[in-house]
Amino acid sequence: MKKRISMIMVICLLLSLTACGVNSGTNSNTEPSATQSQAETSPSEPAAEPTAEAAKMLVVYFSVTGNTKAVAEEITRLTGADLYEIVPAVPYTDEDLNYNNNECRANQEMNDASARPAIGSEAMDVSSYDTVFIGYPIWWGTMPRIINTFLDTFDLSGKTVLPFCTSGSSGITQSVSDIRGAEPDADVRGGLRASGANDSSIENWIADNGISE
Repeated sequence: MKKRISMIMVICLLLSLTACGVNSGTNSNTEPSATQSQAETSPSEPAAEPTAEAAKMLVVYFSVTGNTKAVAEEITRLTGADLYEIVPAVPYTDEDLNYNNNECRANQEMNDASARPAIGSEAMDVSSYDTVFIGYPIWWGTMPRIINTFLDTFDLSGKTVLPFCTSGSSGITQSVSDIRGAEPDADVRGGLRASGANDSSIENWIADNGISE
């Protein structure tokens, strides 16, 4: 009799242990671990905000022959600034720039102070920029009228404006004066006349204005 009771007790104990093992296994499969739960419920880290100073500088340029474009790209390389090309809605042809023809397009525009050639470039927001470089060739001793179109379109008040030009002989003084007249509330600095992208004065001019990448 005692043996039978002992066997019954052993069987009951084994059944009890087996049941605990089953419950334990079930729980481990149905409940996420602390690591899993945290990974599923924790919000992702926010993306880092851009901090590059280059995002606050913009190089704007108009170029027909490619000389001003090359200088603009060099300034961009040296400063890390963004680049924006002023593209005329109606491109200039060789005949448009035939200065020996009094009726050519360029002559007509430059002889009309109110001329404002349309810009075909995609519109952009300049409000986030602190410093704006503006580049152009010299036409009739000053900037092409399409630069006036840009200045009439975008408000540069409170910004530092750095004009630069490409020219074989004419200076930049008159165009700087014209930009100051068009943007009286901007800090228009002394301009740079560059002979090309390899002109060593470009880097010196940038440094003189306290700008670095």
